[in-house]
Amino acid sequence: MGGLGLGFPLVVGSGCGGEETPPPRAPSSLRSQSRPAGAASSSLGDSALEPAAKEALQSEDWAHAESLYSELARRQPRNPAGKRGLGIALMKQEKNEKAVEALQGSLEIADDVDTRLQLATAFGALGRYPSALPHLRKAVKMAPTNPATWTQLADALLKVEKPDGAAEALTESKKACPECADDEAWKHAADEVAAALGAQAEKQLAANDTAGARKNADAAAALRPDLPATHLVQARLAKASGDGKAAEGEYRKAVAGLADAKSDAGTGARLELAALLIGDGDGDEAAKLAEEVVGARDDDGPGLDTLGRACDLTKDTDCARKAYGRLAQLSPGTNGATAEAVDHAKSRMKVLKSKKSGKGKAGKEKKKSKKRGRH
Repeated sequence: MGGLGLGFPLVVGSGCGGEETPPPRAPSSLRSQSRPAGAASSSLGDSALEPAAKEALQSEDWAHAESLYSELARRQPRNPAGKRGLGIALMKQEKNEKAVEALQGSLEIADDVDTRLQLATAFGALGRYPSALPHLRKAVKMAPTNPATWTQLADALLKVEKPDGAAEALTESKKACPECADDEAWKHAADEVAAALGAQAEKQLAANDTAGARKNADAAAALRPDLPATHLVQARLAKASGDGKAAEGEYRKAVAGLADAKSDAGTGARLELAALLIGDGDGDEAAKLAEEVVGARDDDGPGLDTLGRACDLTKDTDCARKAYGRLAQLSPGTNGATAEAVDHAKSRMKVLKSKKSGKGKAGKEKKKSKKRGRH
């Protein structure tokens, strides 16, 4: 049992003659019993108080750390560690209003990058991101080679719906902080910002603001050029501009990065590329892309419509009949099926059935003529 078992007698079982370990204790019990004698904040000497507070914080004994750091701040009012540690302990207990007060008090004693980052985190926990921004901008100036300063700044700017500002900060960080681009938290922030820029570009494109959409899409591409969402918005921009070749190339990159055909982005990339291919007369690849969507999403209206049209193009009537048959059974508005697509499917089914019926009649007439020829 190691050090935690010292001082606890073993219990002898009356039936088996073996030794039983004492029942497990709750973590809070373990923490309290692992504290050195006289660890109460009021009984510790000045030299032992701060080390004991640090140990409580490292042990995640937040309430005890709060008590010790509160005492440290009382005894040593000019020591910034007291209020800084108190702020951290309070945040861990979700006492964020008090944490803000304590951390601000620490900054008044001595400015420190880590304290500013902790204060920004406390503001964020309260949803007060605008209040966090000045501290994060100062932290960036104080420690421009620290990825955490840039990452938190970008995150806060994203929270206040300024993805363009977040992109500018992250782009600037690559110049001042060579290690930033290899930092996992920085990469995650960059992905989030690029995705937000792409979503904004999509809205602008829908509103026919091509110039605004291009600006945001280019900013996303500059930040995270290999992100599938970046390729997808670039493809849609190229398509809107009438550049089919560029759109096709970007759609292919998006599809390659969106392995999940069931996701909205994966579906959109595949069906939009398929529509371009159908327009260029390539029904085979278009059918494969549509089949991926139908296979993943079952009776997906747009997927079945695209599959039917692709099979029409390749003159695969059996494939077209199955796709249109399933689509014709859907009510408009169900599984993304539009009234126009359902009507088209029903119309094509009539034609395909008549062709099948015609082939059947032709076959029977051919058999009859052969029989007459033998007599």
